[in-house]
Amino acid sequence: MRSNPSPTTSRYVSLIIVVYTAVTILILFWAAQVFNTVIRGAALGDSTAILISSTLISPILLSISAIIWAKFFRRKRHGVPGYRLKLKLTGLFALVMFSAILLAGLFPIFLLNASIDLWLAPENGLALEAGEHLSSEYQKDAFSRLENLVESDYLSLLLNDVSRDAGQVWRELRDVAPYLDAIQITGGGRGRMMGNFELFFPPGDFGKYNEEGALPVRNVDGQTVLSWQSFRDNRRIILTSALARDFETNVSRIITAHDGWQRRDGIRGTIKSLLGFFVLLITGPLILIAIFAGIALNDMLVSSLTVLGEATKKISEGNYSFKIPDSEGKELDFLTKPFNQMINGLSENRAKIVHSERLAAWQVISQRLAHELRNPLTPIKLSAQRILGKAKDGLLDIGLVQKASRLILREVNNLDKLLQDLRDFAGGGPLKRSRLDIEHLTTDIFEKFRAIHPEIEWLLVPREVILPIIMADARQIGRVISNLIMNALEANSTEITIKLDMIHSETVPFIHLVVLDNGEGILLERAKSIFQPYNSTRERSIGLGLAVAQRIVNDHHGQIWFESEIGKGTAFYVALPAREEL
Repeated sequence: MRSNPSPTTSRYVSLIIVVYTAVTILILFWAAQVFNTVIRGAALGDSTAILISSTLISPILLSISAIIWAKFFRRKRHGVPGYRLKLKLTGLFALVMFSAILLAGLFPIFLLNASIDLWLAPENGLALEAGEHLSSEYQKDAFSRLENLVESDYLSLLLNDVSRDAGQVWRELRDVAPYLDAIQITGGGRGRMMGNFELFFPPGDFGKYNEEGALPVRNVDGQTVLSWQSFRDNRRIILTSALARDFETNVSRIITAHDGWQRRDGIRGTIKSLLGFFVLLITGPLILIAIFAGIALNDMLVSSLTVLGEATKKISEGNYSFKIPDSEGKELDFLTKPFNQMINGLSENRAKIVHSERLAAWQVISQRLAHELRNPLTPIKLSAQRILGKAKDGLLDIGLVQKASRLILREVNNLDKLLQDLRDFAGGGPLKRSRLDIEHLTTDIFEKFRAIHPEIEWLLVPREVILPIIMADARQIGRVISNLIMNALEANSTEITIKLDMIHSETVPFIHLVVLDNGEGILLERAKSIFQPYNSTRERSIGLGLAVAQRIVNDHHGQIWFESEIGKGTAFYVALPAREEL
């Protein structure tokens, strides 16, 4: 009998889950507010009230959970059916959840503390400070290079040399000072502007700056541009150099990052304390909530899952008539109803598939039989008609009768072979097992084929171990070997190799037979259906040889497979259990 929890208990469990979910969302919201306040460096102020309120919620939830837990124990003590098993299962569930949540609570604390220490490591602050200092020194050094160049005698000599045009002057300057991007010279009766015109200091601003030294730093298309002004020989000389693209932006980022690091480093301890507080605040009540969620889920699911398990077992045994009774109110009706529909569908589809397979098989058999029977019947009919015609005309002679009779007998033999193939494929009744020396059988068949086909190069590889006597149907195993050799011959092989050996599995040893040829190989599209009946590319073959071989090997609880490569040949492998008992 299925015992249900009381409606009150279910309501309490549902209430705790809903309340805890809502409280968790509120705590996360409050946590975000508190962290934002702390990180901004502002006073906690109203956040203190938030922390106090959050602290009170946890004991309240724990108290409610303890009350419900006591009710469950009372039910077990009063002998309510099923509660002993439920408490054992939920106890295990609670233990697993407790371990997982405890790990999930402690691990984030350690991880976050380590992350904060890594994030606010002194090396990071030193690196940011060094980056800020280097960027400042780099800019000072760039100004210093411009100042040294404009004050140099070399520049004066170069600019006063009237024999050089502007292009020559600029090239020689760039050779000496590759960092120089533009030069502007005004006054003195000879003005020149050389270099990147986009970086020229605006002439309209000349009047604003009449002192020697650094001009205001400019930003031109994302590049920081430095200019140095000097007055020599009644001429204004402005040298300009562009720093790396986005230099000023990156320097600003370094300064901002350094300021932020200093601010956060000052509140490192506060951040760690808040992280630990909020993780523990959320983790604590979750342990008991998980326990009661497990109890409720166990009570709802165990009985229904048991029914589903029994139904699945029935289906795996092939019983498609089994149905799960419909029962309103069960928690897994959304599974049981589709499950019953699936069983009905499986049963119907199984019947349709079996019917279709049988119909398709008989259609194929009928078509192939009609074709194969027509081939020998036609010459038989023609031979008989010829004999009758000659007899009617009185011209019948013994030579004609003998020739026609031989043709009729040959075609009758073909019909007999066809019927024998069909009989072998269908199975000739139970196996007639006896003690079989498979090495002796293989040698006899090998010698027979070698005598019939002397044009083939035959090789029987000597065995490496003594092969045991096995219990098998000698006639059928011989048919397997013959069919594999015939398949090799029909593949236009010039070399055929047969090998017998022993292989060992974990349970039983196997006799391993290999038939290897150097024929045409098997095409990939045909390889997938090589063991299916009527799979033949030859005109006068019904294509049952390999299908018969596979059936016989399967009847002997063995295995058969092959490996093939186009143009190089094919190897068929047969593994038969080496058992001497029936």
